[in-house]
Amino acid sequence: MKEVLVLRDLECIKAIAHPRRIDILKTFDKLPLSAKQLSQILDEPHAKINYHIKTLYKVGILDLVEEKIKSGIVEKYYYPTAKNIVIGKKILNFCLDSKDENQEMCISKFENMSELFYKAAEEETINKENIIEYHDVSLTHDELKELSEMIDLKIDEILHKIDRSNTDIKYDISMIAIPIIEKEEYNL
Repeated sequence: MKEVLVLRDLECIKAIAHPRRIDILKTFDKLPLSAKQLSQILDEPHAKINYHIKTLYKVGILDLVEEKIKSGIVEKYYYPTAKNIVIGKKILNFCLDSKDENQEMCISKFENMSELFYKAAEEETINKENIIEYHDVSLTHDELKELSEMIDLKIDEILHKIDRSNTDIKYDISMIAIPIIEKEEYNL
């Protein structure tokens, strides 16, 4: 089982968009299930559940993991292809008005990094050392600029220390500083 499956085409997104199909995916725990078992758990007719399973299987969201013959009938057992299923953001990107080129450029950079992250997650090359988290850091604009310059200097220093021609693994590095917008509390 993959860690992440990124849905990158409309057929996959349409397949998962049905509420009953989401219910089916949420029903799986640690063991594969058959259409018969899912129909009993979800209290739905077997034919309906079977139709939804076939749709999810056809687009690669479910895997057929086992077939058992019971009383002369082949019972197929399915399991989700991945632990996490996400929609690739590039498929949803569109812009009606490009008045603010800086914002469009920032979104584009973020989307590119997001796509690289999803690809690495699908290939299972991401581990906990790859992601550094800091939450709710209060910085001024000047402090953020200073931090960014320091990181650039450190990366340059590391890149010039040794010969990089023998390096097998390459990394894209990104630092994202997103202003936190506090939700206003309303008195009712």
